[in-house]
Amino acid sequence: MKKIVYALTTSLLLLLLAACNMPRSTSSSVDQTAIINTSVAKTVAAGLVASVQPTDQLPSTNTQTPDSGIEDTPQPSGTPIPNTATPSVTPIPCNLAKFIDDVTIPDGTMFEPGETFTKTWSLKNVGSCTWTSGYDIVFSSGDALGAPSAVQITTGTVAPGQIVEVSVDLISPDSAGTYRGNWQVRDSSDEIFGIENSDSGYFWVEIKVVVPTNTPEPQSSILHRSGYSKTLSQGGRSSDTRLGIAPNGDALRAFLDYDLSILAGLSSSSTIQSATLDVSNFSGNSCFEFLHPLKAGRIDYGTTADYPSDFNQVPSVSIFSVPSGAEIASPIDITSILQDFIGDEGAGHFQFRMELEHDDAGAAFKCVMEWPDPLIHITYLP
Repeated sequence: MKKIVYALTTSLLLLLLAACNMPRSTSSSVDQTAIINTSVAKTVAAGLVASVQPTDQLPSTNTQTPDSGIEDTPQPSGTPIPNTATPSVTPIPCNLAKFIDDVTIPDGTMFEPGETFTKTWSLKNVGSCTWTSGYDIVFSSGDALGAPSAVQITTGTVAPGQIVEVSVDLISPDSAGTYRGNWQVRDSSDEIFGIENSDSGYFWVEIKVVVPTNTPEPQSSILHRSGYSKTLSQGGRSSDTRLGIAPNGDALRAFLDYDLSILAGLSSSSTIQSATLDVSNFSGNSCFEFLHPLKAGRIDYGTTADYPSDFNQVPSVSIFSVPSGAEIASPIDITSILQDFIGDEGAGHFQFRMELEHDDAGAAFKCVMEWPDPLIHITYLP
């Protein structure tokens, strides 16, 4: 650089000396000065251009800085950043639906056989095409439940992003069980298209049909003694209801029969809710002073009571035993006795024998009690 400055300075001095020794001309000193200045400027410019060519090495102008003890921060290496692939955009199909909700009849709703109901779904148009009045839902598979094959979605339009409710009238089957009908969406060109959030492509209706258990109404009835009822003694039988000791000293015992088959729906599986025997309406002398207790027990004597087999037969079940007339002033509970009977025999003839203990005491203790019609009041579930 010093050499360049030196050469420029020398050239300038030589030009000045030459100018001083040149013969004077008619030109003014001002013109000469301008010519000199122009020459100097061109010379300086040429020198500057020559000093910056690529082959010249410019001396460093950096001065050495004393070590401060702080390490230089390494500069970025300039490692190229890899190109990130731009994700591709999946085009939205023209026709696509999304199931939103079961507006009515959630899955598992229970119905009795033959019930009519309306199923409503809400669907969203998530495709790029508008649904028109030519779009409908169609039954695809499963249980039709009395549905038409297709139901129009709208009489107007459903634009992309809009939600529409669509309903179909159905009827539950006659048999118990779980039933499901699968549905799909169809466009105006009769093309079936899918449901976005359904792997099967279906939306559906699912119900349970339950056949109700008929709960029978309680039945109440009053039973009168049947024609098989007799009074039996050693001397014979009669059709009335007497017991005690006859004037001739014969013991009298009453055999009572009630025909349960006249009770509608009564069977071995029926439930006896209540049953009472009313023997409060007797006439004649009260024999309890000497002859007691009054007893009743089940025996099966068929259509005719016989002496002495049925007269002396040991009862299979004791029905009641009361020591005084006060004990029979109110109806006697025989619910459990009658329940056991129909469990074993069904709606058969309920028979039992009434007697007074010590009725063999003879004519000295004659005493007779008589009932016109001992009644059984019964309430049952068939």
